[in-house]
Amino acid sequence: MNPYDNPPPAGRVPEPGPDHAPTRKGDPIDLAASVYEHGWDPEPVVHAPGAAAAPPVHPGPVAPEESPPRPIGPGPAAVHGPRQDPVSPVGGPVEPAAPTDATEAPDATGPAGPAVLTAEAGTVVRPASFREPGPLPHVGRKPPAYPAEPTDVPDLRGGDLYGALLPDTVVDGGRFGPVTVRAASVRGDAHRYAAECRQDASLVVRTGDLLLVAVADGVGSQPHSHRGSNGIVRLLAKQVAPKAETLLSVLRAGGAADFAGLMSRLVAAAADELAGEAERSGHPPKSWSTTLRALLVPADPEIRARGFVSVGDGGLLRLRAGGWDNLDTDEDGDDPLISTRTDCLPEAYELARTRLITDTRPGDLLVLCTDGLALPLVKEPELRAFLGGRWGREVPGLAEFLWQAQVRVRSYDDDRSVVCLWEAVA
Repeated sequence: MNPYDNPPPAGRVPEPGPDHAPTRKGDPIDLAASVYEHGWDPEPVVHAPGAAAAPPVHPGPVAPEESPPRPIGPGPAAVHGPRQDPVSPVGGPVEPAAPTDATEAPDATGPAGPAVLTAEAGTVVRPASFREPGPLPHVGRKPPAYPAEPTDVPDLRGGDLYGALLPDTVVDGGRFGPVTVRAASVRGDAHRYAAECRQDASLVVRTGDLLLVAVADGVGSQPHSHRGSNGIVRLLAKQVAPKAETLLSVLRAGGAADFAGLMSRLVAAAADELAGEAERSGHPPKSWSTTLRALLVPADPEIRARGFVSVGDGGLLRLRAGGWDNLDTDEDGDDPLISTRTDCLPEAYELARTRLITDTRPGDLLVLCTDGLALPLVKEPELRAFLGGRWGREVPGLAEFLWQAQVRVRSYDDDRSVVCLWEAVA
């Protein structure tokens, strides 16, 4: 996230350059030049013979109204929508069995390339949305200045074993009651280039008949903020678990005031524990500063309310019928993304904001994210078009979701954490 003190103007971080980009000792790269001048220019994607290239990304509506999201029903076949008969158990066309040695079947899905890999173990079917792997794409006229992949590994500098052992990327997902979940937390370009650890965190966990998803963004100017972000999502789950039945009753009744009071107390208790952990580690609590965003979803499809709580900046957006809505505004209509200073835990626990989202519809997508994705998603129409065109039509697999969530935009090089919740179609 943007530094806790003296952040850059809201909306964009400065263009990478000698005064902004992290440096490494003996760095041979001219930071003022695009990385594509140094041999990172991605090779063009080669499509299958006779296949049409994927359509370009253009700003504007991301999906025509006559193309609603495909049904999300029981099992992966329903997730990807109906297919022509016959169909396999995973939702794609069935091809005749191949010889015992592993071979690739002929192209069966057009632009998706070879669709079926057959072997002794049986038939493996790729979804129609499958694309051959390639370099991470970017939207916008100019490519990002950083390499698209990690170029170094975090070091045990300063004895920070915790930070050095944090993985570059985390991906998660599953199905719970009326929703299908995908989550990812990815180290940003700047942290990758400087061999610094990921400061974001994400969480997907269930407690009884309640699903808790959360993202947290460690404050970049604080030396142990990665401990704070990972700690606060863990400690919030610890606080929510014994109150799950009560929270479920509150959501069933649609009691916004009761939800606000209970969640504010749970966030305060988690923040107090976080401050205690920091002190026991010999660190001032402020050095663990982090934001927090969380959603609570009941397993009962008859309960349409989703509980939201947040401290600090980030985003909560909804994709409905091809259009994006920003749901993360306060009572005065102000957007926390525009603020030049953000509230952080463990200190600002009394500033937790809550709301009940009671107007969810089948086919809706809720996107909970840190500002590493929220800022470009709110400010860059091409990114909204890119993600809306994919997330608005079907639920991706875990690997495909991770690839999509990393689509790059120049000048947005922060860590990204995102949890997507697809509401089932009745």
